[in-house]
Amino acid sequence: MRAAVSRGVGEIAIEELADPRPGTGEVKVRLVSSGICHTDVSVLEGHLPSPRPIVLGHEGAGIVEEVGAAVEDLAVGDHVICSIITSCHSCPPCLRGEVAICERAVAFAGTMLDGTTRLRRADEDVHVLFCQGSFAEYAVVPASAAVKVREDAPLDKLAGLGCGWSTGLGAAIIRAEVRPGSSVVVIGAGGVGLATMMGARALGATTVIAIDIAEHKLARALELGLATHTLAASGSEAVEVVRDLTGGRGADYAFDAVGASGTLETALQSTRPGGLAVAIGVMDASVTATFDLFGFLMQKRLTGTYAGSIVPGRDIPVFVDLYMQGKLPLDDVIDARYSLDEVPKALGQLAANEITKGVVLL
Repeated sequence: MRAAVSRGVGEIAIEELADPRPGTGEVKVRLVSSGICHTDVSVLEGHLPSPRPIVLGHEGAGIVEEVGAAVEDLAVGDHVICSIITSCHSCPPCLRGEVAICERAVAFAGTMLDGTTRLRRADEDVHVLFCQGSFAEYAVVPASAAVKVREDAPLDKLAGLGCGWSTGLGAAIIRAEVRPGSSVVVIGAGGVGLATMMGARALGATTVIAIDIAEHKLARALELGLATHTLAASGSEAVEVVRDLTGGRGADYAFDAVGASGTLETALQSTRPGGLAVAIGVMDASVTATFDLFGFLMQKRLTGTYAGSIVPGRDIPVFVDLYMQGKLPLDDVIDARYSLDEVPKALGQLAANEITKGVVLL
């Protein structure tokens, strides 16, 4: 099969790999599409360390082509979205229903759940991102991460639910539980940020303030009807404008969908006393944040979310249903489409803030 392989920091090229086979508890998926996420860029640029060689891509959608041993809930021909959440369903967090923070997840380790790899080139092991590696014609994924969805849903448009879109929707709907009539700040108007705005609007938020340095992304948030206000500012300037827009109090909720230096501090400072700030992602593993303790004495709250804190098998089919009902305009966020050969170009354009949400059609 053909796949986009990174062999060094900043290096990625299309290679021919051996046809993979699923192991116990795994399925082989013929990929139809793969969303492009900033995490792919961060791994490519070495900001999130992963072993190499590695096939990038972690928002795959496709059709099950082969089923490994001990897989009971999936069959050949099933349409699936591949989630980055690879839960074991037996560790303490999983048993509490917090499958997004499964203790046995491998994330950036480059392997499957058993610590081995499925991809090879000659005698060389090739790693995959998030047990998936979806910039490829096929992916072998844990059955727990392959979420069956309705067959009339367009797989070429919904791959982003494997990570970015589910992360944003889940951050607002599941982690924050945004209340009707509330005010919301979202830092970052890319794919994750726009999905966060969708989730907040779906729950009845009436004021949604989008903050980004890219004017075209802010324009998109307004065009899609997701933001009520936009702001091309940062730090204390952004905080002051947010307070002006919220009666001097600050927002009820603030989401950091960027994870760069200073963005989480801005999110927390933008919230009112008793408000909630949610850290959604991180651009670089070395990023740290410093907070004024007085804000917490005013009962402000700060939390994080991994992959939107969703339960994939429960929540992704619901998101798909809402999309099919016209309530989540997810495909309207896609502003660029690429072939597998164009993956290097796609990642470069995303890194340069030239696109909002791209998809690779396979």
